[in-house]
Amino acid sequence: MKLQEIVKVLDNQPNATRRALIIEHLDALDVRYVEQPYASGSNLVVDLGRAEGKIGVGSHFDRVLTSAGANDNGSAIAVCLDIIRKHQEARSNAGLRVFFFDEEETRLKGSHAYVAHYGTRDLAGLLNLELVGMGDQLALWPMDALHRGPLLSTFEAVARHQGVRTNRFGQLITNTADHVPFRKAGLRDAFTITCITDQDIAVAQQYFQAIAQQADLWTLQEILAQAPLFKHYHQPTDTYEKLSEAALAMTSAAVWETVVAAQ
Repeated sequence: MKLQEIVKVLDNQPNATRRALIIEHLDALDVRYVEQPYASGSNLVVDLGRAEGKIGVGSHFDRVLTSAGANDNGSAIAVCLDIIRKHQEARSNAGLRVFFFDEEETRLKGSHAYVAHYGTRDLAGLLNLELVGMGDQLALWPMDALHRGPLLSTFEAVARHQGVRTNRFGQLITNTADHVPFRKAGLRDAFTITCITDQDIAVAQQYFQAIAQQADLWTLQEILAQAPLFKHYHQPTDTYEKLSEAALAMTSAAVWETVVAAQ
């Protein structure tokens, strides 16, 4: 099944239905999962391979009510399911933990609940996926030129080998994503991956220049609307047909090969 088809099934579905559809895919793959209920939601966690030093790969299944939820974050769900499939088909012993977090859109409640309950001690790092269905290169954030980490270095080396451009950003409009609770808990080799284009980079530069010049909110919104990444962000138009199968496959390949190479 194409990854875009997975996203199609998720489009516009209530969060509880999106969660149930993920479970259907996991059952079809004959993969065990753990449900982690907490006060206001419930995460899904899949553990595969060796027990210690696992590489975490994260996504969230909730969407904002104003959005169909394709790129944000059905794209990441599809990639995570594809990585699980690859692990199963390879009969790999690579340590992998895949997260499907609830309530990312409401102050990262799901990932905060996970870290509060389980901590990070058996994780070597986290590759968190956010908006990975559009673009031909990968943004790694929040990250500066001095940032170091074995997982980061491995991911960048794998991407270079695959001919995929990576870009470090200290901020990609926002610094908020599900890597945050893990970093706060001391897992420094944790970051978010987003698919972007050259046009997105140009608009981001213009956006931050406008902020420095104290531009008003309307002006900032007009600038953001020029970026392919944000044109449909949190909008009803964030639907599966806007996504690129090539972008989804590119992300899946880079993440999977990193999981294997980092062991």
